[in-house]
Amino acid sequence: MKHFFKVRKQLVLGMLLSVSGFSQVTTAKSVEPLPSQAFSDYLVTADTFLSNHKKWLDAGNKAVEKAAVMPFEIKPAESCERQDTGVLLLHGLSDSPYSLRSMGEALAKQCLWVQAVLLPGHGTKAEDLIDVERDEWRQVTKVAIENFAAQTESLYLAGFSTGGALALDYAKQDNDKVKGLILFSPLLKINSSIDWLSPYLAPVLTWLDHKESDDYAKYASIPVPAIAQAYELAAEVREGLDEQSMKLPTFVVMSAEDSTVDSHVTLDYFKRTMVNAHSKVWLYSNQAVDFDDARVQEFNAYNEDLRITGLSHMSAHIDPNDPYYGKNGQYRVCSWYQDEALESCKQDNMNWLGEKGELLNEKSPYGGRLSWNPDFNRLIDQIAQFINTQS
Repeated sequence: MKHFFKVRKQLVLGMLLSVSGFSQVTTAKSVEPLPSQAFSDYLVTADTFLSNHKKWLDAGNKAVEKAAVMPFEIKPAESCERQDTGVLLLHGLSDSPYSLRSMGEALAKQCLWVQAVLLPGHGTKAEDLIDVERDEWRQVTKVAIENFAAQTESLYLAGFSTGGALALDYAKQDNDKVKGLILFSPLLKINSSIDWLSPYLAPVLTWLDHKESDDYAKYASIPVPAIAQAYELAAEVREGLDEQSMKLPTFVVMSAEDSTVDSHVTLDYFKRTMVNAHSKVWLYSNQAVDFDDARVQEFNAYNEDLRITGLSHMSAHIDPNDPYYGKNGQYRVCSWYQDEALESCKQDNMNWLGEKGELLNEKSPYGGRLSWNPDFNRLIDQIAQFINTQS
């Protein structure tokens, strides 16, 4: 019965759009690119959609808040010898394209053509994730890839977290259009021993916690149904890799101490199923992992001078100079705390940063989550080299 009403609602909406002459696929929770649509037209529709549906933190700051969550495109400079290699950026669950903005800007300076899309349920308010299904994320990913591939000679997918899972999900089914993958903290399994409960809880429980966000580029809370969709997506990606190895060259960048996704599972699947000789992992850790695969390079992420215990789930792909999440950016991630501890985390310029865990707790009673990578410039050089080697 629930499915019937949902289908009927979609049909009625489609009829209204058809009658009005407005063909873009939009609902109260998403705007989606159309097949063969110019990216510039998609941006115009997304701008209108977000103007009408985004929940503002500060009504006087609408232009900045909307720009943060907008899809974006950055073309290489005219001076670039080649301008036909594209990178499609896919953001994570509860995030927005802004999480990949500094990465996109850096890749464009490497003469790469960059596009980033907005996944359904994102960019507006957390409640819009309640009824979103993973196939909607898949559809946006598919259309965005097909549109971009038609304009480029070589196309790479670069996904963060759930966006990484979507990149793997598409590539294992159809890799004719994709030359390689770049995965930042990819979701292959949620870092929890009870993540399997989420599909059972989703029909009866909407929130585990529900708080207003103070971050205009990301939601503070994720509804249980959306967690369940991410769980199912990750399980399907693992199943697909078990059935058929990933032959595309794949560059994985992640933190061993990631508290959001299970890095051990990612390493296991990399070794067993990502079989291309050019595939590799850059693994940041605060203590040696010594993983038995020569394609895995480890880097010590502990830095006493910078007061960093290690990289977090969200930090590997963000520039220290990012004006919002960077070293001296406007926003510090302290969502683990409340009241006085929250204020101390936000205001203490000598505070320690890292991933949630024992080491950070030892260093500070209110340590913040690291939201940038001190090794960013070297990483960009490696990604550019990885792409140039394949193209």
